[in-house]
Amino acid sequence: MVDEVSSANLFALKGNVLKTPRLGGSILPGVTRDSVIRIADEIMNLDVQETDLAIEEVLTADEVFCTGTAVVVTPVGNISFQGENHVIGTPGKGSVAKQLKNTLLNIQQEEIEDPFGWVTPISIL
Repeated sequence: MVDEVSSANLFALKGNVLKTPRLGGSILPGVTRDSVIRIADEIMNLDVQETDLAIEEVLTADEVFCTGTAVVVTPVGNISFQGENHVIGTPGKGSVAKQLKNTLLNIQQEEIEDPFGWVTPISIL
């Protein structure tokens, strides 16, 4: 089973199903992870599943990406596993990952409405 990637949460998309490892053990309960799950489920209507994620599912996914504070949402194009390089999905595609990232950043920058109540205005003294 795959847990995470270099301190970032991992997601694999196949069709309309977006899988990410469930929390527990070594999985980081990331804020960005939670935000991406909510956007994917509530805005993009993807079937989000927090479940065990087998390496075979990752290697055959349409898209794979990682999330985290530093990386926000970053597509994965290649994975090296057992001495073999595996190209993920269609090179350069990454459309769902890009849409998730853009939606998250647009909410944070108040360029689109925040349907989740994440943005809190503060007054500067």
